[in-house]
Amino acid sequence: MPRAVDDKCLDLVRRFEGLRTEAYRCPAGLWTIGYGHTGDVQPGQRISASRAERLLRDDLAACAAQVEELVRVPLLDGQFGALVSFVFNVGAGSLRSSTLLRRLNSGDYECVPSELARWVKATDPRSGRKLTLPGLVRRRAAEGELWLSDGGDDAFRVSGDMPQSVQADQARFAYRVTARSGLRLRAGPGLEHEVLRLLPFGTRLYVERQVDGWSAADLEGDDAVDGYVYSAFLKQTEP
Repeated sequence: MPRAVDDKCLDLVRRFEGLRTEAYRCPAGLWTIGYGHTGDVQPGQRISASRAERLLRDDLAACAAQVEELVRVPLLDGQFGALVSFVFNVGAGSLRSSTLLRRLNSGDYECVPSELARWVKATDPRSGRKLTLPGLVRRRAAEGELWLSDGGDDAFRVSGDMPQSVQADQARFAYRVTARSGLRLRAGPGLEHEVLRLLPFGTRLYVERQVDGWSAADLEGDDAVDGYVYSAFLKQTEP
């Protein structure tokens, strides 16, 4: 029998999915009903609120079983609930192939809030482009809070491994590149990582986090890390 999902996880999923008793298309283009239920939904379908609650609990029980199958380290209730919410939202296949799972199964519990925060994009069914959705930014932040809710190290909330505060609506500051010959944007924080492109003098970007003198750079203002640049060649410009 799958491990039970606690009320904090249920409340989180209810809050971000919202109750819809008539079938609709979600941002990914899937027919959806109730609290984010998909798979056997037909256009025009209607259900009661009590039926939506039963579907939610069944769906989360299935996600809980998948989390139990994939995660090989012990989890506290808040940690388990955060991953169940994540799997409910993005699917077990995404967790299975994720850096998050690899790092967690190696014993790196502290990586999880920052790894969750990378999953904030969805494919626009009309254009086929991946877009950052503000709702996903807030949801990943809430899942990060739930992960930390069992009394983890509060200092981690401001550690260098976090790509964003768990407060999704924090103020952000813009920077400009001061390297006149072009600043190398690398795939990771270090000279050993591949150069992705050169950023000309004056390029505007946001810094998501800093690691050992390197800044995780968001070039498009969509809360996604596009690469890493050496922090010494950046100047803060404005809030």
